[in-house]
Amino acid sequence: MGVPRLWHDCVGKTICLEALASISKHGQALFLSPGRGEEADMVERIENHKQVERQAIMQGLMETFVSRRDCFAVQLKDGRYYCNKSELTIKHIESHLKGALTLGVYLLDQNGMAKFAVIDADDEQELERLKSMQSRLQLPSYLELSRRGGHLWFFFSEPVSGKVAKNFGLELAKRYTINAEVFPKQSESSGPGSCIRLPFGIHLKSGQRYPFVGLGDWRSQFIELSNPKKIPLSEILKYQYQEPQKTSKRNPLNGEIPLWEKVKRQITVLELVENFVDLNSKGIGRCPFHDDKHPSFSVNIKENYWHCFAGCGGGSVIDFWMKLNNLEFKDAVSDLAERLGIR
Repeated sequence: MGVPRLWHDCVGKTICLEALASISKHGQALFLSPGRGEEADMVERIENHKQVERQAIMQGLMETFVSRRDCFAVQLKDGRYYCNKSELTIKHIESHLKGALTLGVYLLDQNGMAKFAVIDADDEQELERLKSMQSRLQLPSYLELSRRGGHLWFFFSEPVSGKVAKNFGLELAKRYTINAEVFPKQSESSGPGSCIRLPFGIHLKSGQRYPFVGLGDWRSQFIELSNPKKIPLSEILKYQYQEPQKTSKRNPLNGEIPLWEKVKRQITVLELVENFVDLNSKGIGRCPFHDDKHPSFSVNIKENYWHCFAGCGGGSVIDFWMKLNNLEFKDAVSDLAERLGIR
């Protein structure tokens, strides 16, 4: 599907009759046979109505998906993102929808709060598990297809801390045995933190747009996601992941759990990181991901995560291995599991 066609079809041609009906409800007798002057006036009214709806949709998408506006991510052709440290505006959202650029949005705001969490399945098998979980879980969620699998989005009735948002996603993935990446990755972040592709844009690696499942045409999806159903805080707090205690290799892991959980039970962040970073007694050292003149990398031993205060991100042992070796989530988990002798 070409970019101009999507934009035209979604907020152009298909709206005309609805625009007429909407304006008619406000007392405009547009179904009468107009004269030439009246016809021009009618066309202008329709165009004005379309523009109003476009703006409303873009503003709604901004409110739904954007946690911070002081910076945003832009996707490169190889699928990676770079941080643009300028203000995100409606014009950028419009360019994203038109296909002029592809945006990524950061999950944490400047205060480390999140409006949503996302479980990112990397293949068809995990996508099917996402679908199964969605059908069984009595919580509102939205499934977006992706290049290799799908993203399951959960929107919150109020912003929660990055830690609560992350642990909500991890607990769901653990309970339903889903080997998938969870966003946000960080409990807190001094920099932008992790980002995810803003829906409805073109993925530059595949050249495709990916729809939300079961929401109808593109325009219907725009409207639904401009004001999605949200999960109350009381329900979010029922699903809070606890970092596992390290398990001896001699002791079997009881119950069916995802492979990423097995990895985290076999090695702590400190045990992995100290093989690559010279840490002091407080768990602080020079970051391996940038030219670190002053130590900005730390390991939180109690809560079992790493963090770079210069903006390189942070997260679990898996996130560290992904970044260190430029691996996708699934490959990082498999590699670590093999190295640790986990089946």
